[in-house]
Amino acid sequence: MDAVIREEMTLLVQREKKLEQEKQSLENELPTWQQRVRLAEEKGISELADQARERFVQLRARHKEVGFELEVIAMDKSVLRRRSRQPSGQEVERAEALLESFRQSGLVDPDEAALESEFRELQKAEDLSKVDKGGDEG
Repeated sequence: MDAVIREEMTLLVQREKKLEQEKQSLENELPTWQQRVRLAEEKGISELADQARERFVQLRARHKEVGFELEVIAMDKSVLRRRSRQPSGQEVERAEALLESFRQSGLVDPDEAALESEFRELQKAEDLSKVDKGGDEG
């Protein structure tokens, strides 16, 4: 794995762990504030109920935000994994040079071989369909 990709992945994992801890903390805190709203309303202390409700709404919004951030991190990690599996520029250049050397040698043209293989498959399918049609008529 490329050092740059490894470093980016490490940073993402660290950020992910912090956000997961924050999300868990918020999940523990939300019911407490919801209960405070209910208790303040039951006791008729509207100012305190409003303050508790405001705090509850803030916590719930942050909880959603953290969830979205975790989804983005998961997508970023997926992209990094794909990038780490892609061939480097040197590997691509080597493969292209090898392909070109095959073409120039005249022994086997990979493009032509692929076309011939595809043509043979189509011919087989056509022959099978003729046999099937012939069997239905008799």
